Amino acid sequence: MKTMTRAINSAVVVLAVGVLSPRLSSFVRAQQAPAPAGPGTQTPAAPAGGQRQAQPPKPPTITDPDGHLVESEAQKFKVEVVAKDLETPWGLAFLPDGRLLVTERPGRLRIVDKNGKLSEPVKGIPKVMQIQDGGLLDVEVHPNYARNGWVYLSYAEPSPTVTSVTERAENNTAMTAIIRGKIDKNNNWTDQQFIFHAAPEFYTINHFHFGSRFIFDKQGHLFYSLGEHGKPADAQDLSKPTGKIHRVNDDGTAPKDNPFVGKAGALPTIWTYGHRNPQGLSFDPRTGKLWETEHGPGAGDELNLIQAGHNYGWPLATNGGGREVPAGTPTELPGMDSPVVFWTPTLAPGGMAFYSGGKYPKWTNNLFITGLGGQVLRRLVIDNDKVTHQEVVFDNLGRIRDIVIGPDGYFYVATALPGRGLADTTVGFVLRLVPAK
Repeated sequence: MKTMTRAINSAVVVLAVGVLSPRLSSFVRAQQAPAPAGPGTQTPAAPAGGQRQAQPPKPPTITDPDGHLVESEAQKFKVEVVAKDLETPWGLAFLPDGRLLVTERPGRLRIVDKNGKLSEPVKGIPKVMQIQDGGLLDVEVHPNYARNGWVYLSYAEPSPTVTSVTERAENNTAMTAIIRGKIDKNNNWTDQQFIFHAAPEFYTINHFHFGSRFIFDKQGHLFYSLGEHGKPADAQDLSKPTGKIHRVNDDGTAPKDNPFVGKAGALPTIWTYGHRNPQGLSFDPRTGKLWETEHGPGAGDELNLIQAGHNYGWPLATNGGGREVPAGTPTELPGMDSPVVFWTPTLAPGGMAFYSGGKYPKWTNNLFITGLGGQVLRRLVIDNDKVTHQEVVFDNLGRIRDIVIGPDGYFYVATALPGRGLADTTVGFVLRLVPAK
């Protein structure tokens, strides 16, 4: 039993492990029930974990951000367009020589050179399921890329029975897949290997909550996140890979010191569980601790401090609402870790990064979180694992999907203009934030 607990308001709820299964059953019933009328439980709340606030009006989106000047609390900077004419850029990763890898959700991997020239798509990337949340997702470069050349990709893989990857049909099932491969001098994807490849029964017509995000630790372990694909109960099932953060060796095998190695019925790659749709991972450079963001149900998006073997509550406890959440669902339960902060209205958090470069001294060690639904870049000050201050750096440059630190010390951000629907494929950019006087 963990020492951290999730409680209903100020009261602590004590439940035996044996009574959790009926609550999971209620989530299955909630998934099958019609959507409730009205806004459900989406009550505006402050991102400090429950204090109420009104949501400010949304400013108009700047469709040509090049040269836009931003004066935030601690840093004034100019926005520079590094690459444009992308389609929903999803993940960013720098190569050792300073070139930038960019994934586009429709299924293209591109390279931006140091002069901003955008390459033709890398040839030979696997076919992806581009429906709703699905497509080509994150990209990461092996820490020893200069020696081994490995590049890691995650994507929504269509099952072998799929006849069309752009039309909705009962047999159009998909599942998150993770691969690694190499890019040769002729821009070809070669030497592909699977790092994670699910069994056929996990492919689903639920084309959402694919996750996913990558990060390597200093020991060379790869962490990757998987959403629960619209099956909330699976997030609590250690025999299933979804709704989890996994930790593997660089070839996809399970390290011997993972928390569930040797546990009967549990997948040995699982690091933590009870996640809904995690899409942000970053290590605090001061402490080495791993932080994570994930999408809540309608609201209640979370920032979590990730600890090996811990349960983060979904779907048994949540600060969100809507049709996924049965009436009476607690916000916290014993043995489950509560978020450090949560956001209501929704932020829809994507990639995240602690700043550790030298270009923005007043931002050093601050955490930056991207937002899709909120269309924001949010700055968090963290002290002793507590969020002590938050700032919206900007909220008028479109849907923000990823943020990384370049070898030059600048922030690079993947953005896309908002569409009519949340899952629309739209024009996107890679932006660089350059300090200004």
